[in-house]
This record gives sequence, C-alpha cells and structure tokens, in this order.
Amino acid sequence: MMLGLSKAARENQANRPPGHALPAGLATLALLLMGGLSGCGEDAADGEAGSQSAASSSVNEPGATDQAMVDKLLKKAVAQEKAGDAKGAIELVSQVIGNDPGNSRAFKVRADIYAGLRQDANALADYSAAIRIDPKDVRWLNARGFFLFTRGKRDAALRDLDAAITLDAGNSEALNNRGLLRVGQQDYKRAIADFSQAIEADAKFADAWNNRGFAHFRSDQHAKALKDFDTALACDPKFVMAYNNRALLRIARKEYRQAVADCSSAIELSGDNPRFYQLRREAYRRLGKSKEALADSEKLAWLIKYQRLSSRVASAPRQASGYIQRARHLAQEGRSGAALADYQRAIKVDPNQANEAYLARARYWIAKKDWKQATVDCSRALEAGGGFAAWSLRGEAHMHQGHWDLAIADFAKARRFDTVVAGVYAKRASVHESAGRKAEAAADRKRAAELDPERFGKTP
Repeated sequence: MMLGLSKAARENQANRPPGHALPAGLATLALLLMGGLSGCGEDAADGEAGSQSAASSSVNEPGATDQAMVDKLLKKAVAQEKAGDAKGAIELVSQVIGNDPGNSRAFKVRADIYAGLRQDANALADYSAAIRIDPKDVRWLNARGFFLFTRGKRDAALRDLDAAITLDAGNSEALNNRGLLRVGQQDYKRAIADFSQAIEADAKFADAWNNRGFAHFRSDQHAKALKDFDTALACDPKFVMAYNNRALLRIARKEYRQAVADCSSAIELSGDNPRFYQLRREAYRRLGKSKEALADSEKLAWLIKYQRLSSRVASAPRQASGYIQRARHLAQEGRSGAALADYQRAIKVDPNQANEAYLARARYWIAKKDWKQATVDCSRALEAGGGFAAWSLRGEAHMHQGHWDLAIADFAKARRFDTVVAGVYAKRASVHESAGRKAEAAADRKRAAELDPERFGKTP
C-alpha cells in the first residue's frame, strides 16, 4: 500500500534523471513503501523548476538581494539540483544566504538539497535556521517535521507538526503529514481524523483522500476506502499511487478484473515501477491468465535488473562500465534512445575508457544492422586506444557493406582467421573472377579453402 506524496514532491521525483538521488525524504520513503508507508512535504513554490538561464549579475555584488533576483536564483538552484548538479545548486544558494542571511526560504531550499544528498546534519541545521528566522512560518515547521519523520524521529516530528497546526489549524499539508505519522504508529483512528481535517481545508487534496483511503483499508473499512480512492483519482486522474492502492483493495475484494485495469492505468503513467507489474501478475494469476502473468513476470525481472544497474550508476557516476551495462540492458528492451544516451554518458565521464564505450555502441549498431554507424564507432574506438576487438568488429561492418578489401585488412590486423573470414575471401574471389583477375581469384579461393576446407576445399 502506498501513501501520498504532495503533488510537487511527486513531480520532483518524476523529473529526475536515471540514477539520480531522490529528493528530501524520498530515498527513505522508497524503502518504507515496501512496508506501506510514504509521505509528502514538498512546498509547491520551492519545487518549481524555474529558469535555466544564469543571472545577468553576480549575487556577490551589493544590492543583489533584490527579491526578484533572489527568487530567480533560488529557482535556478532547484533546477540545477533536479538536473543532477547538487553541488552547484548548494553553492548558488549559499551565495544567496551569504548576501541575505535573513532569507528563510533560501535555508529551506538548501535544506531540501542536503536532505536529498543524505547530509542530514546539514539539512537539519538549515531547516532549523529557517524556523529561527521565521518561527511562525508554518511551511518551515511542516518541512522540518516531515524531514524528521522520514528519518525515524517521530517524537520530534510530531512536535513540529503539532506546532505548525497550532499556528494554522487549516494547513492541509501539515495535517496530512501528521496523519502519515499516525499511520506509521498504526493509530488509524487519529490518522483518519487528521486526513479528514486536511480534506476539509482542501477538498481537492488528492493525497489526503488517498491516505485516508489507506487508513480506512487498514481499518477493514473497505467501502469507505474505495470511495476515498475514487475521489483521489477524481481530483488527480494521474495519481499513480491511488491506482496502486485501489488495485490492492480490489484484490482483497476479489475484484480481479478491476485490479488488472487499475494496474494497467498505473503502468501507463509509470511504466518502470516493478510494483505495478508484480501486482498485476498476481491479479492475472487469480484470473487464471497464465500467459499474461508470465509476460508480467518477464517484465518484472527486467525492471528489477534495471533498478540494480541504475543503483550501480548512482553509486559510481564517474565509471563508464555502469553506463555501458545499463545501455546494453536498455537495448534489449528496444529503448534505443535511452541506450544511446548511456553510451554517450560513458564516453563523457571516462575518456580514458572511451574505446570500450565506442565498441559497445558499435555492437549496438551492428545488432540494428546499421553498418555505417558501426564502422564509425569502431574507428573511434581504435582512435581511443582500442585493439583487436575493434579491428574485428569493424571488419564485420565492412563485410556487411560488401567492402571485401577493407574487411580482410581489418581481420588480418585482428589476427582473425575463421570461417567468417573464409567467406569474405570467397566473396572477393568472385569479384576478381568477374573482373577477369584470374590469378587474384585463385589466390583468394585457395585462402578460403585453407580457412574453411569443409565449405571451400572441394574443387568445383
């Protein structure tokens, strides 16, 4: 069962490149989701991507604390962090804070970035700084409370969320987050009360509807849960977690066809989440549809391996081998664009190993029967220090294009003398024969017979 992140946090998560760290709290929540717990807490204003263009003047200049300029710089920092440049984002926000140490929002933005990097001490210090500057700003209390909750410090989190709600009894985000905390304590009665208050404050708050549905489900109030999930999806038809939860509920109610439909809707919106295939496979099995269940099992296995490869990339982003392995895996699924992007990343992050990346990409082109592109990448691999494998592969690319002389030259450099090479000599012999070059034709036939006597050893 999955609970609801705020819409901004969900968009933040969805917009991240493969292998990039999750935003504040979500890395922990990804683990908690397996046990049925997630949460929200992203401020919509702070989650905006903002402008990608650089500011025209330095923030170090006097008077750079103009509010419009500060807003632009903070949005740029958020965009940089989403794009994977957390270090650059922190430097930018730190410049803003250096020029405007009373800017509580800047501290909160930097805290979110630190949280995403799992630099918890720095994150907590910045959340606390924002609260010290503006102790009555509910947003900062809510943000720190949610952060503490995701780090397992529930008592401290509850104090912050209680304080936020005391300041603003109708703050839907704080009420929703406190409800999540109650769910973590399995106190479903009080969780339902919090979610209900959040809904009263904001009737279109899809997360609160979904979360209350979860609490009702755990309380064995299935009819109420179904109604809440339906309402969550009416508020947000693209709310993936609500589809997942309603599918779980429908399996519990033995409504397997409806469960399949909900899982399929979730897959259309988030096709790389193995959870949805696992759940749909179960529904198919209950319906006796073994063929469909097997297809979902195969997709599930592919996605699990993809996640493992992405984790490897995230843990060692400067190693080309991780990108190359993931690219090969993506190519197996027919995801050409993503595979090529990973090959290019491998070439960029480790120029010293570029020959391996070019060679891997050449194999990709050969699988696609794009012989010209394969030839180009083999040549690049050789320029980058490639050896026998690059010569051999380029020989095959030349062979498929009918460039017999070039193919034989490359095979010779690769020290390759097999039946494939024998076939190339035989082809070139035919070309010589057609051109009246009988001596050359005889020499090539002799060489073909030496390499593959079973096919070419017999005299015509």
